[in-house]
Amino acid sequence: MPGANGSVSGEGAAVFTALRRQAIRGALGVATISFACNIGALAVPLYNMEIFNRVMTTHNMRTLAGISVGLAICVLFFVILDHLRAAAMAALGDRFARSVSPALLRAASIAGTRAANPMQAIRDAETLRQFIGSPSLTAPFDLVWSPVLLIVLFAMGWGYAVLAAAFIVILAGLNLLGDAVARRPMMEANEATVDGFRDVAGATRGAEAVIAMGMLPTLARRWERAQNEALSAGTKALLRTRTVTAMTRTLRSAMTGAMVAIGLVMVLNGYASAGTLVAGNMILARILMPFEQFGSTLRVWAEAGAAWRRVRLMLLEVTPARYTHALPRPEGHLVVERLAFMPPGADRPVLRGISFEVAPGEIMGIIGPSASGKSTLMKLLLGAAEPSGGGVFLDGHNTYLWNREDIARHIGYVPQSAVLTDGTVAENIARGGVPDFDAVLSAAKRAGVHTAIAALPHGYATRIAGSGFTMSAGQRQRVALARALYGSPRLLILDEPNAFLDKDGEAMLAGLLTRLRAEKIGVLISTHRPSVVRNVDKLLVLREGTIEHFGPSEEVLRAMGGPQIRMVRAAGKVAAS
Repeated sequence: MPGANGSVSGEGAAVFTALRRQAIRGALGVATISFACNIGALAVPLYNMEIFNRVMTTHNMRTLAGISVGLAICVLFFVILDHLRAAAMAALGDRFARSVSPALLRAASIAGTRAANPMQAIRDAETLRQFIGSPSLTAPFDLVWSPVLLIVLFAMGWGYAVLAAAFIVILAGLNLLGDAVARRPMMEANEATVDGFRDVAGATRGAEAVIAMGMLPTLARRWERAQNEALSAGTKALLRTRTVTAMTRTLRSAMTGAMVAIGLVMVLNGYASAGTLVAGNMILARILMPFEQFGSTLRVWAEAGAAWRRVRLMLLEVTPARYTHALPRPEGHLVVERLAFMPPGADRPVLRGISFEVAPGEIMGIIGPSASGKSTLMKLLLGAAEPSGGGVFLDGHNTYLWNREDIARHIGYVPQSAVLTDGTVAENIARGGVPDFDAVLSAAKRAGVHTAIAALPHGYATRIAGSGFTMSAGQRQRVALARALYGSPRLLILDEPNAFLDKDGEAMLAGLLTRLRAEKIGVLISTHRPSVVRNVDKLLVLREGTIEHFGPSEEVLRAMGGPQIRMVRAAGKVAAS
Protein backbone atom coordinates (compact mmCIF):
# COMPACT_ATOMS: atom_id res chain seq x y z
CA MET A 1 0.00 0.00 0.00
CA PRO A 2 2.70 2.50 -0.94
CA GLY A 3 2.00 6.18 -0.56
CA ALA A 4 3.00 8.91 -2.94
CA ASN A 5 5.98 9.87 -0.80
CA GLY A 6 6.99 6.28 -0.14
CA SER A 7 6.20 6.65 3.55
CA VAL A 8 4.09 3.50 3.70
CA SER A 9 5.46 0.08 2.96
CA GLY A 10 3.99 -3.43 2.98
CA GLU A 11 6.26 -5.24 5.41
CA GLY A 12 5.57 -8.69 4.00
CA ALA A 13 6.08 -7.56 0.39
CA ALA A 14 9.25 -5.69 1.37
CA VAL A 15 10.64 -8.75 3.16
CA PHE A 16 9.75 -10.93 0.18
CA THR A 17 11.52 -8.51 -2.20
CA ALA A 18 14.60 -8.45 0.04
CA LEU A 19 14.58 -12.26 0.18
CA ARG A 20 14.44 -12.42 -3.59
CA ARG A 21 17.47 -10.12 -3.88
CA GLN A 22 19.34 -12.17 -1.29
CA ALA A 23 18.45 -15.38 -3.12
CA ILE A 24 19.74 -14.03 -6.45
CA ARG A 25 23.02 -12.85 -4.94
CA GLY A 26 23.42 -16.05 -2.92
CA ALA A 27 22.61 -18.25 -5.92
CA LEU A 28 25.19 -16.46 -8.06
CA GLY A 29 27.84 -16.90 -5.39
CA VAL A 30 27.06 -20.56 -4.77
CA ALA A 31 26.84 -21.22 -8.52
CA THR A 32 30.32 -19.74 -8.98
CA ILE A 33 31.75 -21.95 -6.24
CA SER A 34 29.86 -24.94 -7.71
CA PHE A 35 31.46 -24.29 -11.09
CA ALA A 36 34.89 -24.38 -9.46
CA CYS A 37 33.90 -27.56 -7.56
CA ASN A 38 32.78 -29.30 -10.76
CA ILE A 39 35.98 -28.29 -12.53
CA GLY A 40 37.97 -29.51 -9.54
CA ALA A 41 36.11 -32.82 -9.65
CA LEU A 42 37.74 -33.44 -13.05
CA ALA A 43 41.11 -33.77 -11.37
CA VAL A 44 40.82 -37.49 -10.50
CA PRO A 45 39.39 -38.62 -13.89
CA LEU A 46 42.04 -36.66 -15.78
CA TYR A 47 44.72 -38.03 -13.46
CA ASN A 48 43.64 -41.61 -14.24
CA MET A 49 43.54 -40.83 -17.95
CA GLU A 50 47.07 -39.42 -17.89
CA ILE A 51 48.34 -42.49 -16.02
CA PHE A 52 47.01 -44.74 -18.79
CA ASN A 53 48.09 -42.45 -21.63
CA ARG A 54 51.51 -41.34 -20.39
CA VAL A 55 52.85 -43.37 -17.46
CA MET A 56 51.82 -46.85 -18.64
CA THR A 57 53.24 -46.24 -22.11
CA THR A 58 56.48 -44.51 -21.05
CA HIS A 59 57.07 -46.10 -17.60
CA ASN A 60 58.32 -42.63 -16.52
CA MET A 61 58.12 -42.34 -12.72
CA ARG A 62 58.89 -38.63 -12.81
CA THR A 63 55.75 -38.08 -14.86
CA LEU A 64 53.78 -40.10 -12.31
CA ALA A 65 55.24 -38.07 -9.44
CA GLY A 66 54.49 -34.78 -11.21
CA ILE A 67 50.89 -35.51 -12.00
CA SER A 68 50.42 -36.99 -8.51
CA VAL A 69 51.59 -33.73 -6.94
CA GLY A 70 49.22 -31.85 -9.24
CA LEU A 71 46.38 -34.16 -8.18
CA ALA A 72 47.12 -33.57 -4.50
CA ILE A 73 46.97 -29.79 -4.99
CA CYS A 74 43.72 -30.05 -6.98
CA VAL A 75 42.11 -32.32 -4.39
CA LEU A 76 43.10 -29.91 -1.62
CA PHE A 77 41.50 -26.99 -3.44
CA PHE A 78 38.43 -29.12 -4.19
CA VAL A 79 37.99 -29.94 -0.48
CA ILE A 80 38.35 -26.25 0.42
CA LEU A 81 35.85 -25.18 -2.24
CA ASP A 82 33.35 -27.83 -1.20
CA HIS A 83 33.64 -26.67 2.41
CA LEU A 84 33.15 -23.05 1.31
CA ARG A 85 30.03 -24.01 -0.60
CA ALA A 86 28.57 -25.83 2.40
CA ALA A 87 29.41 -22.87 4.67
CA ALA A 88 27.90 -20.41 2.18
CA MET A 89 24.65 -22.36 1.97
CA ALA A 90 24.43 -22.66 5.76
CA ALA A 91 24.98 -18.88 6.01
CA LEU A 92 22.24 -18.30 3.43
CA GLY A 93 19.88 -20.47 5.46
CA ASP A 94 20.63 -18.55 8.65
CA ARG A 95 20.25 -15.22 6.87
CA PHE A 96 16.92 -16.34 5.45
CA ALA A 97 15.64 -17.24 8.94
CA ARG A 98 16.83 -13.94 10.43
CA SER A 99 15.19 -11.98 7.61
CA VAL A 100 11.83 -13.70 7.55
CA SER A 101 11.17 -14.78 11.14
CA PRO A 102 10.38 -11.31 12.63
CA ALA A 103 7.88 -10.56 9.85
CA LEU A 104 6.27 -14.00 10.25
CA LEU A 105 6.05 -13.55 14.03
CA ARG A 106 4.30 -10.21 13.60
CA ALA A 107 1.99 -11.71 10.98
CA ALA A 108 1.10 -14.57 13.32
CA SER A 109 0.09 -12.07 16.00
CA ILE A 110 -2.31 -10.15 13.75
CA ALA A 111 -5.90 -10.71 14.83
CA GLY A 112 -8.18 -12.07 12.16
CA THR A 113 -5.33 -13.46 10.08
CA ARG A 114 -6.37 -15.28 6.95
CA ALA A 115 -3.86 -18.08 7.53
CA ALA A 116 -5.38 -21.27 8.92
CA ASN A 117 -2.44 -21.83 11.25
CA PRO A 118 -0.12 -18.80 11.40
CA MET A 119 2.35 -20.40 13.80
CA GLN A 120 2.93 -23.15 11.24
CA ALA A 121 4.61 -20.56 8.99
CA ILE A 122 7.18 -19.91 11.72
CA ARG A 123 7.95 -23.64 11.88
CA ASP A 124 8.11 -23.58 8.08
CA ALA A 125 10.81 -20.91 8.24
CA GLU A 126 12.99 -23.26 10.28
CA THR A 127 12.27 -26.09 7.81
CA LEU A 128 13.42 -23.86 4.95
CA ARG A 129 16.52 -22.75 6.86
CA GLN A 130 17.58 -26.36 7.30
CA PHE A 131 16.75 -27.15 3.67
CA ILE A 132 18.82 -24.24 2.32
CA GLY A 133 21.82 -25.38 4.32
CA SER A 134 21.46 -29.06 3.44
CA PRO A 135 23.11 -31.07 0.62
CA SER A 136 19.64 -31.52 -0.93
CA LEU A 137 19.94 -28.07 -2.48
CA THR A 138 23.31 -28.64 -4.17
CA ALA A 139 21.89 -30.76 -7.01
CA PRO A 140 20.55 -27.81 -9.08
CA PHE A 141 23.86 -25.96 -8.82
CA ASP A 142 25.76 -29.04 -10.03
CA LEU A 143 23.15 -29.62 -12.71
CA VAL A 144 23.79 -26.18 -14.21
CA TRP A 145 27.36 -27.15 -15.08
CA SER A 146 26.51 -30.48 -16.74
CA PRO A 147 27.01 -28.96 -20.23
CA VAL A 148 30.61 -28.10 -19.29
CA LEU A 149 31.28 -31.72 -18.33
CA LEU A 150 29.59 -32.87 -21.55
CA ILE A 151 32.03 -30.68 -23.49
CA VAL A 152 34.92 -32.38 -21.67
CA LEU A 153 33.49 -35.78 -22.58
CA PHE A 154 33.13 -34.68 -26.21
CA ALA A 155 36.80 -33.68 -26.20
CA MET A 156 37.67 -37.23 -25.08
CA GLY A 157 35.42 -38.77 -27.73
CA TRP A 158 32.13 -37.84 -29.34
CA GLY A 159 30.58 -41.21 -28.44
CA TYR A 160 31.01 -40.54 -24.71
CA ALA A 161 29.12 -37.24 -24.98
CA VAL A 162 26.29 -38.72 -27.06
CA LEU A 163 25.82 -41.61 -24.62
CA ALA A 164 25.94 -39.28 -21.60
CA ALA A 165 23.35 -36.96 -23.18
CA ALA A 166 21.05 -39.93 -23.78
CA PHE A 167 21.45 -41.05 -20.16
CA ILE A 168 20.67 -37.50 -18.94
CA VAL A 169 17.41 -37.47 -20.90
CA ILE A 170 16.41 -40.89 -19.51
CA LEU A 171 17.23 -39.95 -15.90
CA ALA A 172 15.44 -36.61 -16.24
CA GLY A 173 12.39 -38.50 -17.47
CA LEU A 174 12.53 -40.86 -14.50
CA ASN A 175 12.79 -37.91 -12.11
CA LEU A 176 9.76 -36.28 -13.70
CA LEU A 177 7.92 -39.58 -13.42
CA GLY A 178 8.85 -39.87 -9.75
CA ASP A 179 7.69 -36.31 -9.09
CA ALA A 180 4.41 -36.92 -10.91
CA VAL A 181 3.52 -40.12 -9.04
CA ALA A 182 4.68 -38.96 -5.59
CA ARG A 183 3.84 -35.23 -5.47
CA ARG A 184 0.15 -35.52 -4.58
CA PRO A 185 0.51 -38.12 -1.78
CA MET A 186 3.47 -36.16 -0.39
CA MET A 187 1.37 -32.97 -0.27
CA GLU A 188 -1.50 -34.87 1.34
CA ALA A 189 0.84 -36.30 3.96
CA ASN A 190 2.31 -32.86 4.66
CA GLU A 191 -1.09 -31.21 5.02
CA ALA A 192 -2.39 -34.01 7.24
CA THR A 193 0.66 -33.62 9.48
CA VAL A 194 0.10 -29.86 9.69
CA ASP A 195 -3.57 -30.38 10.59
CA GLY A 196 -2.59 -32.85 13.28
CA PHE A 197 -0.12 -30.40 14.85
CA ARG A 198 -2.74 -27.65 14.73
CA ASP A 199 -5.21 -29.82 16.66
CA VAL A 200 -2.54 -30.66 19.23
CA ALA A 201 -1.62 -26.98 19.60
CA GLY A 202 -5.26 -26.03 20.12
CA ALA A 203 -5.75 -28.77 22.70
CA THR A 204 -2.59 -27.70 24.52
CA ARG A 205 -3.71 -24.08 24.74
CA GLY A 206 -7.01 -25.14 26.27
CA ALA A 207 -5.71 -28.13 28.21
CA GLU A 208 -7.71 -27.46 31.36
CA ALA A 209 -11.03 -27.17 29.50
CA VAL A 210 -10.18 -30.19 27.34
CA ILE A 211 -9.58 -32.39 30.37
CA ALA A 212 -12.42 -30.96 32.46
CA MET A 213 -15.01 -31.37 29.71
CA GLY A 214 -13.90 -34.90 28.79
CA MET A 215 -12.82 -33.81 25.30
CA LEU A 216 -9.42 -35.52 25.37
CA PRO A 217 -10.52 -38.89 23.88
CA THR A 218 -12.32 -37.15 20.99
CA LEU A 219 -9.32 -34.94 20.24
CA ALA A 220 -7.01 -37.95 20.53
CA ARG A 221 -9.11 -39.84 17.97
CA ARG A 222 -9.07 -36.82 15.66
CA TRP A 223 -5.28 -36.57 15.97
CA GLU A 224 -4.98 -40.32 15.34
CA ARG A 225 -7.06 -40.00 12.17
CA ALA A 226 -4.86 -37.15 10.96
CA GLN A 227 -1.74 -39.19 11.72
CA ASN A 228 -3.14 -42.23 9.93
CA GLU A 229 -3.91 -40.11 6.89
CA ALA A 230 -0.41 -38.67 6.97
CA LEU A 231 1.21 -42.09 7.36
CA SER A 232 -0.94 -43.64 4.64
CA ALA A 233 -0.19 -40.86 2.15
CA GLY A 234 3.47 -40.79 3.18
CA THR A 235 3.83 -44.55 2.74
CA LYS A 236 2.22 -44.37 -0.70
CA ALA A 237 4.60 -41.59 -1.73
CA LEU A 238 7.58 -43.46 -0.27
CA LEU A 239 6.78 -46.68 -2.14
CA ARG A 240 6.34 -44.85 -5.42
CA THR A 241 9.57 -42.93 -4.89
CA ARG A 242 11.50 -46.09 -4.02
CA THR A 243 10.17 -47.81 -7.15
CA VAL A 244 11.47 -44.98 -9.31
CA THR A 245 14.74 -44.94 -7.33
CA ALA A 246 15.20 -48.69 -7.93
CA MET A 247 14.64 -48.14 -11.64
CA THR A 248 17.21 -45.34 -11.58
CA ARG A 249 19.83 -47.49 -9.82
CA THR A 250 19.27 -50.37 -12.24
CA LEU A 251 19.65 -48.01 -15.16
CA ARG A 252 22.74 -46.50 -13.54
CA SER A 253 24.43 -49.91 -13.50
CA ALA A 254 23.50 -50.46 -17.14
CA MET A 255 24.95 -47.03 -17.96
CA THR A 256 28.34 -48.00 -16.55
CA GLY A 257 28.48 -51.09 -18.71
CA ALA A 258 27.32 -49.14 -21.80
CA MET A 259 29.98 -46.48 -21.25
CA VAL A 260 32.72 -49.16 -21.05
CA ALA A 261 31.38 -50.83 -24.21
CA ILE A 262 31.22 -47.60 -26.24
CA GLY A 263 34.63 -46.61 -24.94
CA LEU A 264 36.15 -49.94 -25.95
CA VAL A 265 34.68 -49.61 -29.46
CA MET A 266 36.10 -46.09 -29.79
CA VAL A 267 39.54 -47.11 -28.50
CA LEU A 268 39.75 -50.12 -30.81
CA ASN A 269 38.79 -47.94 -33.77
CA GLY A 270 41.24 -45.20 -32.85
CA TYR A 271 38.66 -42.54 -31.94
CA ALA A 272 39.77 -42.28 -28.30
CA SER A 273 42.72 -43.11 -26.08
CA ALA A 274 42.75 -46.02 -23.62
CA GLY A 275 42.80 -43.65 -20.67
CA THR A 276 39.37 -42.30 -21.58
CA LEU A 277 37.76 -45.64 -20.65
CA VAL A 278 38.25 -44.93 -16.94
CA ALA A 279 38.00 -41.14 -17.09
CA GLY A 280 34.79 -41.22 -19.15
CA ASN A 281 33.00 -43.41 -16.61
CA MET A 282 34.08 -41.19 -13.71
CA ILE A 283 32.95 -37.99 -15.48
CA LEU A 284 29.65 -39.66 -16.39
CA ALA A 285 29.10 -40.48 -12.72
CA ARG A 286 29.71 -36.80 -11.87
CA ILE A 287 27.24 -35.64 -14.54
CA LEU A 288 24.50 -38.00 -13.41
CA MET A 289 25.01 -37.43 -9.67
CA PRO A 290 22.67 -34.36 -9.46
CA PHE A 291 19.85 -36.37 -11.10
CA GLU A 292 20.32 -39.22 -8.65
CA GLN A 293 20.45 -36.82 -5.69
CA PHE A 294 17.28 -35.08 -6.77
CA GLY A 295 15.42 -38.35 -7.08
CA SER A 296 16.49 -39.56 -3.64
CA THR A 297 15.58 -36.24 -1.96
CA LEU A 298 12.24 -35.76 -3.68
CA ARG A 299 10.34 -35.84 -0.38
CA VAL A 300 12.61 -33.18 1.11
CA TRP A 301 12.00 -30.96 -1.91
CA ALA A 302 8.24 -31.49 -1.69
CA GLU A 303 8.17 -30.56 2.01
CA ALA A 304 10.34 -27.50 1.38
CA GLY A 305 8.05 -26.45 -1.48
CA ALA A 306 4.95 -26.72 0.71
CA ALA A 307 6.70 -24.78 3.49
CA TRP A 308 7.71 -22.02 1.08
CA ARG A 309 4.14 -21.67 -0.24
CA ARG A 310 2.83 -21.15 3.29
CA VAL A 311 5.57 -18.66 4.14
CA ARG A 312 5.00 -16.75 0.89
CA LEU A 313 1.25 -16.63 1.56
CA MET A 314 1.89 -15.26 5.02
CA LEU A 315 4.34 -12.62 3.78
CA LEU A 316 2.31 -11.38 0.82
CA GLU A 317 -1.27 -11.73 2.02
CA VAL A 318 -1.26 -11.43 5.80
CA THR A 319 1.35 -8.92 6.91
CA PRO A 320 -0.01 -5.39 6.60
CA ALA A 321 1.46 -2.23 5.14
CA ARG A 322 3.09 0.03 7.73
CA TYR A 323 4.55 3.48 7.90
CA THR A 324 8.30 3.20 7.50
CA HIS A 325 9.22 6.14 9.73
CA ALA A 326 8.36 7.19 13.27
CA LEU A 327 5.41 9.57 13.53
CA PRO A 328 5.26 12.55 15.90
CA ARG A 329 4.15 11.88 19.46
CA PRO A 330 0.37 12.17 19.39
CA GLU A 331 -1.79 14.33 21.62
CA GLY A 332 -4.18 11.40 21.95
CA HIS A 333 -7.16 12.50 19.83
CA LEU A 334 -8.86 9.31 18.67
CA VAL A 335 -11.34 9.30 15.77
CA VAL A 336 -13.25 6.21 14.62
CA GLU A 337 -15.03 6.57 11.28
CA ARG A 338 -17.62 4.11 9.94
CA LEU A 339 -15.62 1.17 11.28
CA ALA A 340 -16.59 -2.30 10.09
CA PHE A 341 -15.03 -5.73 10.50
CA MET A 342 -15.86 -9.02 8.78
CA PRO A 343 -13.87 -12.03 10.07
CA PRO A 344 -12.42 -14.39 7.43
CA GLY A 345 -14.98 -17.00 6.43
CA ALA A 346 -17.84 -15.28 8.28
CA ASP A 347 -21.16 -14.51 6.61
CA ARG A 348 -21.92 -11.42 8.71
CA PRO A 349 -19.79 -8.58 10.12
CA VAL A 350 -18.87 -8.44 13.79
CA LEU A 351 -18.85 -4.64 13.68
CA ARG A 352 -20.52 -2.27 11.25
CA GLY A 353 -20.82 1.52 11.03
CA ILE A 354 -19.02 2.34 14.31
CA SER A 355 -18.14 6.07 14.62
CA PHE A 356 -17.09 8.13 17.65
CA GLU A 357 -14.36 10.45 18.98
CA VAL A 358 -12.36 10.51 22.19
CA ALA A 359 -10.51 13.72 23.01
CA PRO A 360 -7.35 13.84 25.17
CA GLY A 361 -8.37 13.44 28.80
CA GLU A 362 -11.77 11.93 28.02
CA ILE A 363 -12.73 8.57 29.46
CA MET A 364 -15.13 6.48 27.42
CA GLY A 365 -16.76 3.30 28.64
CA ILE A 366 -17.76 0.52 26.27
CA ILE A 367 -20.47 -1.85 27.43
CA GLY A 368 -22.71 -4.41 25.83
CA PRO A 369 -23.75 -8.05 26.09
CA SER A 370 -21.44 -10.92 25.23
CA ALA A 371 -20.60 -11.24 21.51
CA SER A 372 -21.55 -7.62 20.92
CA GLY A 373 -18.10 -6.87 19.44
CA LYS A 374 -16.33 -5.14 22.35
CA SER A 375 -13.07 -7.12 22.22
CA THR A 376 -12.96 -6.92 18.42
CA LEU A 377 -13.37 -3.15 18.65
CA MET A 378 -10.44 -3.01 21.09
CA LYS A 379 -8.18 -4.88 18.66
CA LEU A 380 -9.17 -2.58 15.81
CA LEU A 381 -8.48 0.49 17.95
CA LEU A 382 -4.97 -0.85 18.60
CA GLY A 383 -4.37 -1.44 14.88
CA ALA A 384 -3.85 -5.15 15.59
CA ALA A 385 -6.42 -6.15 12.95
CA GLU A 386 -7.26 -4.73 9.55
CA PRO A 387 -10.70 -3.09 9.32
CA SER A 388 -12.98 -4.38 6.59
CA GLY A 389 -14.28 -0.83 6.19
CA GLY A 390 -13.73 2.61 7.68
CA GLY A 391 -10.75 3.31 9.90
CA VAL A 392 -9.28 4.24 13.28
CA PHE A 393 -7.17 7.40 13.43
CA LEU A 394 -4.96 8.68 16.23
CA ASP A 395 -4.15 12.36 15.64
CA GLY A 396 -5.09 11.79 12.00
CA HIS A 397 -2.84 8.73 11.47
CA ASN A 398 -4.30 5.30 10.68
CA THR A 399 -3.52 3.01 13.60
CA TYR A 400 -3.46 -0.06 11.34
CA LEU A 401 -0.78 1.48 9.10
CA TRP A 402 1.25 2.79 12.03
CA ASN A 403 4.51 0.93 12.62
CA ARG A 404 3.82 -1.47 15.50
CA GLU A 405 6.93 -0.66 17.53
CA ASP A 406 6.32 3.08 17.11
CA ILE A 407 2.62 3.17 17.99
CA ALA A 408 3.22 0.90 21.01
CA ARG A 409 5.15 3.76 22.63
CA HIS A 410 2.01 5.90 22.62
CA ILE A 411 -0.73 3.38 23.46
CA GLY A 412 -1.12 1.30 26.60
CA TYR A 413 -3.24 -1.85 26.46
CA VAL A 414 -4.59 -4.23 29.07
CA PRO A 415 -6.21 -7.35 27.54
CA GLN A 416 -8.90 -9.44 29.19
CA SER A 417 -6.37 -12.16 29.95
CA ALA A 418 -3.32 -10.65 31.64
CA VAL A 419 -0.65 -12.72 29.87
CA LEU A 420 2.88 -12.03 31.16
CA THR A 421 6.02 -13.18 29.39
CA ASP A 422 9.00 -15.06 30.77
CA GLY A 423 11.38 -12.60 32.42
CA THR A 424 11.56 -10.44 35.50
CA VAL A 425 8.68 -8.34 36.79
CA ALA A 426 10.61 -5.21 35.76
CA GLU A 427 11.14 -6.56 32.24
CA ASN A 428 7.43 -7.34 31.94
CA ILE A 429 6.46 -3.84 33.00
CA ALA A 430 9.07 -2.47 30.55
CA ARG A 431 7.32 -4.43 27.77
CA GLY A 432 10.22 -6.83 27.32
CA GLY A 433 12.85 -4.13 26.81
CA VAL A 434 15.69 -2.94 29.02
CA PRO A 435 13.88 -1.53 32.05
CA ASP A 436 14.10 2.17 32.89
CA PHE A 437 13.77 1.62 36.61
CA ASP A 438 12.37 5.08 37.36
CA ALA A 439 9.68 4.58 34.71
CA VAL A 440 9.01 1.02 35.95
CA LEU A 441 8.65 2.24 39.53
CA SER A 442 6.33 5.07 38.49
CA ALA A 443 4.10 2.75 36.45
CA ALA A 444 3.93 0.16 39.25
CA LYS A 445 2.96 2.80 41.83
CA ARG A 446 0.26 4.22 39.57
CA ALA A 447 -1.13 0.71 39.06
CA GLY A 448 -1.12 0.13 42.83
CA VAL A 449 1.14 -2.91 42.56
CA HIS A 450 4.43 -1.54 43.96
CA THR A 451 3.87 -2.92 47.47
CA ALA A 452 2.93 -6.36 46.16
CA ILE A 453 6.02 -6.46 43.93
CA ALA A 454 8.28 -5.38 46.78
CA ALA A 455 7.01 -8.37 48.78
CA LEU A 456 8.02 -10.84 46.05
CA PRO A 457 11.08 -13.09 46.63
CA HIS A 458 13.40 -10.78 44.65
CA GLY A 459 11.23 -7.71 44.23
CA TYR A 460 11.28 -6.31 40.73
CA ALA A 461 14.00 -8.82 39.78
CA THR A 462 11.68 -11.77 40.49
CA ARG A 463 11.17 -13.90 37.40
CA ILE A 464 7.58 -14.47 36.33
CA ALA A 465 8.27 -18.05 35.19
CA GLY A 466 10.37 -20.70 36.88
CA SER A 467 10.77 -18.83 40.16
CA GLY A 468 8.83 -21.21 42.34
CA PHE A 469 5.91 -18.87 43.09
CA THR A 470 2.64 -18.06 41.37
CA MET A 471 1.15 -14.58 41.11
CA SER A 472 -2.55 -14.23 41.79
CA ALA A 473 -4.88 -13.21 38.95
CA GLY A 474 -5.32 -9.79 40.57
CA GLN A 475 -1.55 -9.26 40.84
CA ARG A 476 -1.03 -10.26 37.23
CA GLN A 477 -3.75 -7.86 36.13
CA ARG A 478 -2.13 -5.01 38.05
CA VAL A 479 1.27 -5.82 36.53
CA ALA A 480 -0.41 -5.77 33.11
CA LEU A 481 -1.88 -2.36 33.98
CA ALA A 482 1.57 -1.12 35.02
CA ARG A 483 2.91 -2.39 31.69
CA ALA A 484 0.23 -0.38 29.89
CA LEU A 485 1.19 2.76 31.84
CA TYR A 486 4.93 2.35 31.21
CA GLY A 487 6.47 5.13 29.14
CA SER A 488 3.61 7.63 29.67
CA PRO A 489 1.35 6.65 26.74
CA ARG A 490 -1.14 9.18 25.35
CA LEU A 491 -4.00 6.70 25.06
CA LEU A 492 -5.03 3.73 27.20
CA ILE A 493 -7.21 0.87 25.96
CA LEU A 494 -8.40 -1.31 28.82
CA ASP A 495 -10.37 -4.49 28.16
CA GLU A 496 -12.02 -5.58 31.41
CA PRO A 497 -9.08 -4.29 33.52
CA ASN A 498 -10.96 -4.90 36.76
CA ALA A 499 -12.08 -8.46 36.05
CA PHE A 500 -9.90 -9.85 38.87
CA LEU A 501 -9.58 -6.77 41.09
CA ASP A 502 -10.92 -6.72 44.63
CA LYS A 503 -12.52 -3.75 46.43
CA ASP A 504 -9.15 -2.05 46.94
CA GLY A 505 -8.26 -2.65 43.30
CA GLU A 506 -11.54 -1.06 42.18
CA ALA A 507 -10.75 2.02 44.28
CA MET A 508 -7.23 2.18 42.81
CA LEU A 509 -8.63 2.01 39.27
CA ALA A 510 -11.16 4.78 39.99
CA GLY A 511 -8.38 7.02 41.36
CA LEU A 512 -6.17 6.24 38.37
CA LEU A 513 -8.91 7.22 35.93
CA THR A 514 -9.31 10.54 37.72
CA ARG A 515 -5.56 11.24 37.46
CA LEU A 516 -5.45 10.23 33.80
CA ARG A 517 -8.28 12.62 33.04
CA ALA A 518 -6.34 15.44 34.70
CA GLU A 519 -3.21 14.52 32.72
CA LYS A 520 -5.14 14.73 29.41
CA ILE A 521 -4.67 11.03 28.68
CA GLY A 522 -7.57 9.46 26.84
CA VAL A 523 -8.97 6.16 28.09
CA LEU A 524 -11.28 3.61 26.50
CA ILE A 525 -12.44 0.99 28.95
CA SER A 526 -14.57 -2.07 28.23
CA THR A 527 -16.33 -3.35 31.31
CA HIS A 528 -19.36 -5.11 32.72
CA ARG A 529 -19.04 -3.55 36.17
CA PRO A 530 -21.23 -0.54 37.05
CA SER A 531 -18.59 0.76 39.49
CA VAL A 532 -16.39 1.63 36.52
CA VAL A 533 -19.21 3.05 34.40
CA ARG A 534 -19.83 5.81 36.96
CA ASN A 535 -16.27 7.13 36.37
CA VAL A 536 -16.53 7.59 32.60
CA ASP A 537 -17.38 10.74 30.64
CA LYS A 538 -18.91 9.03 27.63
CA LEU A 539 -20.62 5.71 27.26
CA LEU A 540 -20.91 3.57 24.13
CA VAL A 541 -23.35 0.68 24.15
CA LEU A 542 -22.78 -2.04 21.56
CA ARG A 543 -25.33 -4.61 20.52
CA GLU A 544 -24.80 -7.12 17.71
CA GLY A 545 -21.93 -5.09 16.27
CA THR A 546 -23.71 -1.74 16.06
CA ILE A 547 -24.00 1.30 18.34
CA GLU A 548 -27.21 1.14 20.34
CA HIS A 549 -26.44 4.23 22.46
CA PHE A 550 -23.61 6.75 22.55
CA GLY A 551 -23.07 10.03 24.38
CA PRO A 552 -22.47 11.46 27.86
CA SER A 553 -22.76 8.65 30.38
CA GLU A 554 -25.72 10.08 32.29
CA GLU A 555 -27.70 10.63 29.08
CA VAL A 556 -26.96 7.12 27.87
CA LEU A 557 -27.96 5.58 31.21
CA ARG A 558 -31.21 7.55 31.20
CA ALA A 559 -31.89 6.36 27.65
CA MET A 560 -31.24 2.78 28.73
CA GLY A 561 -33.68 3.09 31.62
CA GLY A 562 -33.87 3.67 35.35
CA PRO A 563 -32.54 0.31 36.62
CA GLN A 564 -29.14 0.99 35.07
CA ILE A 565 -28.87 4.37 36.82
CA ARG A 566 -29.82 2.91 40.21
CA MET A 567 -27.36 0.05 39.72
CA VAL A 568 -24.50 2.44 38.93
CA ARG A 569 -25.30 4.79 41.82
CA ALA A 570 -25.56 1.84 44.19
CA ALA A 571 -22.17 0.61 43.01
CA GLY A 572 -20.76 4.05 43.65
CA LYS A 573 -22.02 4.06 47.24
CA VAL A 574 -20.52 0.62 47.85
CA ALA A 575 -17.17 1.75 46.42
CA ALA A 576 -17.18 4.85 48.57
CA SER A 577 -18.01 2.97 51.78
